Amino acid sequence: MVKMVEAHQQVMYFNGRMMPHSQAVTELQGRDVQSVGGLYDTERTFNGRLFKLTEHLERLYRGLEVAGIDAGMSLEVMETASQDVLEANRPMLGTDREFTVTQIVSLSRSGTPDAQRGVNVAIYCQPLDYSEFAEGYSNGVRLVTPVTYNVPELDEQLRGKQGFRRVVPLLTNAEGDITECSGANFMFVRDGRIKLPDRSNVLPGISMQTVLELADAAGISVDEDDYSTYHAYLADEAFISRTRYCILPVETINGVLLSDSLPGPVTTKLIDGWRNMVGVDFVRQALDCVPPENGDANPDRERLLSG
Repeated sequence: MVKMVEAHQQVMYFNGRMMPHSQAVTELQGRDVQSVGGLYDTERTFNGRLFKLTEHLERLYRGLEVAGIDAGMSLEVMETASQDVLEANRPMLGTDREFTVTQIVSLSRSGTPDAQRGVNVAIYCQPLDYSEFAEGYSNGVRLVTPVTYNVPELDEQLRGKQGFRRVVPLLTNAEGDITECSGANFMFVRDGRIKLPDRSNVLPGISMQTVLELADAAGISVDEDDYSTYHAYLADEAFISRTRYCILPVETINGVLLSDSLPGPVTTKLIDGWRNMVGVDFVRQALDCVPPENGDANPDRERLLSG
């Protein structure tokens, strides 16, 4: 068990000890540590309980193994430390909030360029910021296939008009087949069947796997294949999945409107299944924190909130 500290301020785990954030930053600066790469993962809570923590850490440790990085602690010890960080910060952050917990395993080098590399392990907790995605549940997101990876994250004109409207890059491989979105997995629906881009080309998402489990439970068929943007344009509906928001519907792909009703029936069924699975109406949680602006909310908002 990690030794706890009084939660007078937000605390984090750093290299075997629980300490205030400010102290961890001071220690890093004092060591003149330069990061030379590493890996991280993030989980969120539902009703204050971390969702699929073990699965997230298993993915992190697979990545560390491939990268040849030894975290210096077992998965089980990191799992306990992650729970301890959540509990240590809960009194300060409030019991009625949801949180994210992030684990970072980074290589570092101190002093001269030829100094021996070390490993730093940091685990920290933050309140979940619903403003980043809440209105996406009702207004959807807009996907674009960029010429380059870096595109403006937000459509400034639409943001000024409607508050939230996130523009998310939809990535493709050298053959033009859809892979994933920047920071999220992508799926679309045609004739009631979910179309899943070939998973050998994407980072295996825990949320994506959860979607597939929910689809199986609901009797929704899934086809996994190579799909181009042309196939996506013909979709009846589409959605993206990520830890923080679970599922967000897609409004347009490169300007092509998929549906006038958001979310679509299959996306709605998956969201409802997720809500029932975790025992939390996370859509209502998010939308209640970010009220609609000037009546611009999707008219289907009440249908979403009714579950």
